Amino acid sequence: MASKDICCDGTISIQNGKVTDTNGYCSGNEKIQFSCDPGYELAGKPSATCLKNGSWDAETPTCQRSCCNNTISITNGHITASNGYCSGNSIHFSCDVGYKLVGSSSAICQVDKHWDREIPTCQRICCDNTTEIINGLVNATDGYCFGNDMQFSCNPGYELVGRSLATCEDDGSWGREFPICRPHTVPTEQSLAFTQAIIGGTSAGITTALIVAAVFFMVFLRQRRRKRREDYQQPIELDFLPDDVAIHRRRMEEMVQLVPPRPQFPKLEVDPSRVTLGQRIGSGAFGLVYRAILTRDDRTEDVVVKTVKENASEDDKLSFLEEIRAVVDLGAHKNLLGLVNCCTVVRDHLYLITEFMPYGDLKSFLRKCREEENSDGPRDDIYNFEVMQMFQVARQIAGGMDHIARSRYVHGDLAARNVLVGERLKVKISDFGLAENIYQRGYRRQDRLQKVPVKWMAPERLQGGEAYTTQSDVWSYGIVLYEICTLGDHPYPDVAVNDLKDRLQAGYRMPQPEDCPDAMYDLMLQCWRWQPVLRPSFRTLEAKIDRNLAFYGPEYARPAQP
Repeated sequence: MASKDICCDGTISIQNGKVTDTNGYCSGNEKIQFSCDPGYELAGKPSATCLKNGSWDAETPTCQRSCCNNTISITNGHITASNGYCSGNSIHFSCDVGYKLVGSSSAICQVDKHWDREIPTCQRICCDNTTEIINGLVNATDGYCFGNDMQFSCNPGYELVGRSLATCEDDGSWGREFPICRPHTVPTEQSLAFTQAIIGGTSAGITTALIVAAVFFMVFLRQRRRKRREDYQQPIELDFLPDDVAIHRRRMEEMVQLVPPRPQFPKLEVDPSRVTLGQRIGSGAFGLVYRAILTRDDRTEDVVVKTVKENASEDDKLSFLEEIRAVVDLGAHKNLLGLVNCCTVVRDHLYLITEFMPYGDLKSFLRKCREEENSDGPRDDIYNFEVMQMFQVARQIAGGMDHIARSRYVHGDLAARNVLVGERLKVKISDFGLAENIYQRGYRRQDRLQKVPVKWMAPERLQGGEAYTTQSDVWSYGIVLYEICTLGDHPYPDVAVNDLKDRLQAGYRMPQPEDCPDAMYDLMLQCWRWQPVLRPSFRTLEAKIDRNLAFYGPEYARPAQP
């Protein structure tokens, strides 16, 4: 047989590529060529020749996926590559809290092993640096970027109306309205000099001088009383004034009737006749909660109304007005229950009107998830509550509590029962009945601590509450994480209330729940550190949860918007 009739394997093939032969697979013919499909690259020789002994002169190569650089990184941010760094796959970029993405949020690996666009950068979020106040000064020692504070002060002869501090938030805003500087409301030197001149006159005019001085003094006192009445009718300003004035006004409140005859919040006031109460959906120490319908301009809106009980004392009514004030002062935030309107004029119709959250409180929602988990029937997808959803809910609560803390408030009663669930697993913190502005006081008062269930309290509250601060809310947040991971279990199920403080002081902490992620339990233990100063801030907790959610992709850090 002639050598040219000796042939090699004619069934040779290459996965994700092809073999090209010009003259067939027998000896003496030209080489066969190997090539790869788009997105793949050849590993081995690109050709082979059939030898006289019927074998190829080289091993068949392989086609390997073309891949881009997998060592890229982004400072102050994260890169998520769900399917790897090879051709056709995309990677996603996200920034840490307080930083914004400059550039595209994703990139695709091309067949030439290059990314289809430049890698973005994470730049620190900064707020407006042109802020100024008339008759006052603005001091931003650390700059105008995320996390930094800006302080306001007034020139001599002026007093500050509003908060003296603003913090640059992660959305590029200062988080609250800026204060103003207004003149001190005291008698002028000219008027005092005029009075002294009259009193210092001749003996013949002493009687007239005294009468004029008395009239002047009475006018001054009347103006001062009118000013006090106006200030009381706008109590929301109390938290925005210097310490001595705020304390004085708080004492003045105790001297006047507890429920003022005029609306405390005119811009939010609504006629109670426009509110139609429906089913009662909750009750508390001195409040009741109803589904309701609010009618405005011939249109209706589903709302929730909180009000005091029929036999509520005057102290309870005042406390309820303080809760409304806290909600107003905290302002709008995506993870705080939104205020719609309020009724403060009619003594028997004190209403706090908020948005309606269709899935109720978080504790009931979690227990519903447990029931649905064991049910064979059809169910709403929102009840598919897995690890990712645990982190999503925890992240939103941390964000809302961070806003409360940075507004110089403590919540005082953080628990799953006081978090509400809306569409697409959007959660919002509610029930500010124990909220307190600590900007002036520095700690919670003690006279209403007995209204908070003990097993949610931080140790410092169990010891008297004198040092109850935002870090005490952080401890309670750890209990909420336990409720989330156990789908609504009661904390410390095997510990009696009377033994709790001693057990905690001895170092006892609840064990890791079954199916609880290690990262989530680690957050709980950080929240349950005995010394408040060693517990993480809500901003830190939020950032740590974001890093856990990055495992699923940057789009999971926040729930989808309706």
